[in-house]
Amino acid sequence: MRQPTHERFPVADPSDAGAVRRAVARYCADLGADPARAELVATELATNLLRHAKPGGWILTRPVPPAGVELIAVDRGPGIADPAAALDGRTPEPNGLGRGLAAVRRSAAHFDLHTELGVGTTLRAVVGDGAGAPRSWGGVCVPLGAVSGDAWAVAEVEGGLAVVVVDGLGHGPKACVAADAVIEVFAREPSNVDTLVERANEALRTTRGAAVAVCLLRPDLGELRYCAVGNISARVVSAAGERGMVAQSGTLGMRATPPRTKTMTQPWTPGAVLVLWTDGLGSRIPMSQDAPLFAHDPAVAAATLHRDHTRNRDDATVVVVRNAAAG
Repeated sequence: MRQPTHERFPVADPSDAGAVRRAVARYCADLGADPARAELVATELATNLLRHAKPGGWILTRPVPPAGVELIAVDRGPGIADPAAALDGRTPEPNGLGRGLAAVRRSAAHFDLHTELGVGTTLRAVVGDGAGAPRSWGGVCVPLGAVSGDAWAVAEVEGGLAVVVVDGLGHGPKACVAADAVIEVFAREPSNVDTLVERANEALRTTRGAAVAVCLLRPDLGELRYCAVGNISARVVSAAGERGMVAQSGTLGMRATPPRTKTMTQPWTPGAVLVLWTDGLGSRIPMSQDAPLFAHDPAVAAATLHRDHTRNRDDATVVVVRNAAAG
């Protein structure tokens, strides 16, 4: 159930495109999928970063079982003045043919683009016949090293979704073990928010411990239930404004008795957006000014928030969930 982490590939030199191609080819080999389209998309995205987003940017990649590959190109470049024309291949650029984005969109099962002049661009493409239908949730998990001590998962439950975000203490393999322990506990009873802290604390006793946040989102009831321990931030953005959610201080797994917690409840209205993030990002993120961003694919929103607020010294995870219920 744990969502695959992203590999981050800086793109500042033509040789960097090869590393991205090799990564997506490896994913395809593991999934038994044809790598041709994924390699094409990797090449086009890297080429666009080099030509138009000087000094370049980076590409986040991960496998999307059963047979998909996700690529998210992120930059702090000049932005795209006419996105519609660029996607139609109608804007020849001085440094290229102006057809790269059109080729990426044709090759992708899912595609989304967010761009701001003078700020940068985030583009997501999912390649593969098994990519599935578009989802109302998405995220990025970018480790500091080879493995991530952060983890996240989403489960469909009766009436809605359950979401968990975990930050294993520190980073590296031991933090990853702690994160896995919580995901396994969550997977057994994802809708049981009230007991998750107690169950996770017991599972973490043989690990270095972790911060945990869990949410139960019920659009049918218009209700969000939330419980958290540790330094994971959460906020709901809606037409009524922003509303943060308080976490109990502490770390699960450090003592036989977990910190005393209370499950909180707040409205979960149509169109509302939940954002959860670990302390790999700053704790004070002004969400209201990013309202147009949340109209985009949740993974695009997550990758953009990661770009703008990452500390670059720890594993960093951002998860975005939109209430897609009709108002």
